[in-house]
Amino acid sequence: MSALKVSIVIISYRVRELLAACLQSVDGNGFAGGWEVICVDNASGDGTVEVLRPRFPGVRWIENKENLGFAPAVNQAAAIASGDYLLLLNPDGVLIKGSLARLVSFLDARPSIGIVGPRLLLPDGSPYASATRFPTAVTILLYETRLNRLIPRSRWLYPYRARFEEGQPFPVDAVEGACLLTRRALWHQVGGFDDRYFFGVEELDYAWKVTRAGYGVWVHPEPAMIHYHSGSTGGKRRGTLILLSVTLGFLHFMQANRPTSLTWLRLPLLTIWLLKWVLCWVLRKREHRTMFREGMRALMGLRPAWITAEDRARWGA
Repeated sequence: MSALKVSIVIISYRVRELLAACLQSVDGNGFAGGWEVICVDNASGDGTVEVLRPRFPGVRWIENKENLGFAPAVNQAAAIASGDYLLLLNPDGVLIKGSLARLVSFLDARPSIGIVGPRLLLPDGSPYASATRFPTAVTILLYETRLNRLIPRSRWLYPYRARFEEGQPFPVDAVEGACLLTRRALWHQVGGFDDRYFFGVEELDYAWKVTRAGYGVWVHPEPAMIHYHSGSTGGKRRGTLILLSVTLGFLHFMQANRPTSLTWLRLPLLTIWLLKWVLCWVLRKREHRTMFREGMRALMGLRPAWITAEDRARWGA
């Protein structure tokens, strides 16, 4: 055991005021164990570090000269962390007082569990299901055709919604990375996040590796954080780089973990994305058209199924 119990990792990109509120909630959470905060700023360019460093002198800052993406930045912070646990915390979240102690106590008492995620609340106080299944060829096709909307109460598609209402901890495939507590030793054992995920899907891939290593992934039903959803990307997912990153992320996940399913998925998904590309061309939706074009190129093996340095230079803000 190290002297520190928890290393809190926060990745910042142009969310200075949200980040300040997040750091204040960490300071006021009341956790009695030793903890540290490591904040990686992904070249925000808005004076985030200059303004917040004097206000939060205990924070360890890493300043990147370019936006490397979420997964690589988390790996940077994890490499210098020294706590027994890593808490991945979005800057667009405010911790509820006492929540960190509950999550730490949960893992302390259950050595066979490698990840725990809490229930998250929206700003209006309403909860949402912050856990998900691993993607499959069928679930991806249902989403891409929007046929999932015809069966919104399907327990097969959405198996965790009812479990949240039971008020008891339960196992899941993966939890949302906005507030995720994991064991630091396990993080290094399985290799942390795959750097090829720029933004999105990295927590699914990490949970996959954790379960393959023989550890459980669980949800704690007590709310732990108010989440100003997608505030860390400036609002609803938008911008070519973010849209493309999520699309390619699912392809990379399937390529790395379910290659047989991806083979079955390739032709129907290519057909769907071609039709969507044509529709976006007609509607002049440039960012989505680019997303579908690059997704089709990745399906055909004409480009990598992840964000490259060239992508960042071309579409990065």
